[in-house]
Amino acid sequence: MSRRITAAPFPAGALFVLSYALGTPGYDVPGLPFVCMAPFLSLAVSARSARHAALRGWVAGTAGCIPLYYWIAYTVAVQGKLGWALGCLAALLVSAYVGAYFSVAAAAARRLEARFGERGLWLFPVAWVAVEVARSCLFSGFPWMLLGYSVAGSAALRQAADLAGVYGLSFLLALSGVSVFLAGRRLCGGFTAKAAVPLIPGAAALLFLVLYGRAGSANPSGAPAPVPEVRAAVAQGGIDQSVKWAPGSQSAALGIYGELTMEARDAGAQVVVWPETAAPFFYGAEADLSRRLDSIAVVAGIPIIFGAPWYDPGAAGGRYYNSVFHMDGRGVVLGRYDKRHLVPFGEYIPLRSVLFFLSKLTEGEGDFSSGTGPALFRVGGRPVAASVCYEALFPALMREGVLGGAEWFVNVTNDAWFGDTVAPRQHLAMARMRCVEFRRPMVRAANSGISAFIDADGGIAASLGLFRRGVLVAAVRPATVETVYAKTGEIFGVSCSILTVFALIFPLRGSHGVRIAGRENDGS
Repeated sequence: MSRRITAAPFPAGALFVLSYALGTPGYDVPGLPFVCMAPFLSLAVSARSARHAALRGWVAGTAGCIPLYYWIAYTVAVQGKLGWALGCLAALLVSAYVGAYFSVAAAAARRLEARFGERGLWLFPVAWVAVEVARSCLFSGFPWMLLGYSVAGSAALRQAADLAGVYGLSFLLALSGVSVFLAGRRLCGGFTAKAAVPLIPGAAALLFLVLYGRAGSANPSGAPAPVPEVRAAVAQGGIDQSVKWAPGSQSAALGIYGELTMEARDAGAQVVVWPETAAPFFYGAEADLSRRLDSIAVVAGIPIIFGAPWYDPGAAGGRYYNSVFHMDGRGVVLGRYDKRHLVPFGEYIPLRSVLFFLSKLTEGEGDFSSGTGPALFRVGGRPVAASVCYEALFPALMREGVLGGAEWFVNVTNDAWFGDTVAPRQHLAMARMRCVEFRRPMVRAANSGISAFIDADGGIAASLGLFRRGVLVAAVRPATVETVYAKTGEIFGVSCSILTVFALIFPLRGSHGVRIAGRENDGS
């Protein structure tokens, strides 16, 4: 059963690229996430050696990532005003970087089968999770569109994220891919009678996701708790990124958000959430604009949660922060959260002493600094955890808020950087997964869309699309349940990483101390 069936690399690679990319949010072709790893494994295990598999994996992974990250070209070329040549190069480089993790996964698959035979491929989902963990942590982390996010749009399939996070979903999807690959290889090898056997684990994974999902979506917050609802509003200004920071446009932006805030108040909102940097100036440092913002809250008479940059002159040399402020109906700031996970090259330049000739894409001369910890606001008497933009990709940050007592999330973002590409839809999908993982609703305010009220099961209660100006008003149902994932954190991902190291380095041994054989001297 472990003999190698030679696969034509181009058809297998093309099939992987199409099935992998088209199954992700923004393309949303159903079913593909469960089979996309099959052609990837075909590429990997039919290679001459682990090194050859790594090369195949890198090429296929890079090609598969281009449809996911092509928006980087728009961000750099149009919003960054650096031209399409540099924009396309940036998109290709990011795709190639993420492709390197696919390269590692392909080499791992080839080595697992070389060591342990066909049975070794059942460890591939473990290795895949380990690679995703590495991708989420190394070089500040870039977990944009992990495999598990492919089911974010399915009400049933995403619910199991409250057990082991998005990594758990990635594991089950990779397991399904292994099942499909082994079944297909047995058919091609003439083992028709036993071809259905490998499909059992994959079918079990799908059945588990469906059954667990139906139970989870029926009662997403666990046992009902006597927690009062908060009637919240999102103000989406839809202000063009290219003029937002112009001196003459800053006052106009406040005028737009002032009108939207009054509209939200008249609709019965208890709090209004503005997007990231909705106030396009350094709040507190620019007195006239700051006083005008304060007066909006006073006139409306309701609290505002708004995004604005902030300058701390007390720090050594001064520090800039990308922040979220909580202001009450008297115009008094009650709390502030400073963004902790910054975007490389967007908000700061890594290795500044080496890359001194580069400038960040966002406004301002200096780099932004990272905040020091989570912050909870109290709205309607209920604690809420704030996050900014890209931080919604990092469940560990959101978990800190939950463990601190947060009963709902506020995420402010400025997706105008992405234009009308697939990126705003991807960004929303990843935010939805955080709600499922911790069974907390989220109010998501985006400058140009997609703003949304997200329920604790990841469902969209209300949304406002791209490049529209308006107000969303809906009831938020705070939750207090503590999920398995909230309790355990990344134990599953770390465990997969440790097991992968052991599987690739230390041989398995039988009852007589003899290594379980796979293919002999097969290029591992």
